[in-house]
Amino acid sequence: MGQVQFPALLDAVYRAALDRAGNAPNRPISVNTEMFHYFDQKYFVVDVHRRILRRDHAMNTLIVRRSPHDSNRFTGQSHQPLIAGCEGLYCALQPQALVNEVAHYVESERAQKAAALGVATPKPLPRTAVMYAKAAVKIRTMDFVLAADFSPHNPSGMQFVNSLSADSKVRAEMATAGKGATSLWNAMNDGEDYSVARGLGLAMAKYRYAALCVQTARTSERSDLERGDNLVFFGKENNTISGLSIVEAYLFPIAGPLEIYPVEF
Repeated sequence: MGQVQFPALLDAVYRAALDRAGNAPNRPISVNTEMFHYFDQKYFVVDVHRRILRRDHAMNTLIVRRSPHDSNRFTGQSHQPLIAGCEGLYCALQPQALVNEVAHYVESERAQKAAALGVATPKPLPRTAVMYAKAAVKIRTMDFVLAADFSPHNPSGMQFVNSLSADSKVRAEMATAGKGATSLWNAMNDGEDYSVARGLGLAMAKYRYAALCVQTARTSERSDLERGDNLVFFGKENNTISGLSIVEAYLFPIAGPLEIYPVEF
């Protein structure tokens, strides 16, 4: 799992991005846009009599929770005393982005357990099996949302991110981090070091964008091009993201078909 490895680089990127945030590319997220969010099964409480997920229980899945290892790419702690941290609710706009993200974290946890036991890292699970310990919900927006857009589908996103290299402090910290020959765009999409991504995310949150649209850094086992986009809603820890409605919920048994639960009162 990735971490912020260079706090000084985060600081430089944050300040440069915040200065230019008014020119950041954005994406209007319209009402009734659908997306997916995965979470630990311990937050999934099924009404066994009616085979539904009650709406009050479903809303608990929209609570912003801090990553226990500070392992979210664009949100989390700043590791800098003068920069406020910000948490986020990570959603996927396409199913493959959801599965790719889950696979990364499931395999990271399996590798860590193997290392702790002193045994070889197990072979990766099939993508059809990585969701077995997770649950997911389909979400629909009820309000208009303005998101900063750093996905590859917006050509201005790469231009904006790479333009931050014009800042002398950003260039200096990239060199110190051993990334002097790396574009900021590639550094933002680094799946292991989140220094650039976290600086950008915290700057957009400070500028009061409601969300951030980015491509997942996790690849499919079928193709490096099969990734998909994440929509990260900025929020405070233990608070619920407003303006979202849960449509239905899913469980993924090891054996048997996908289980779909309607969300009702």
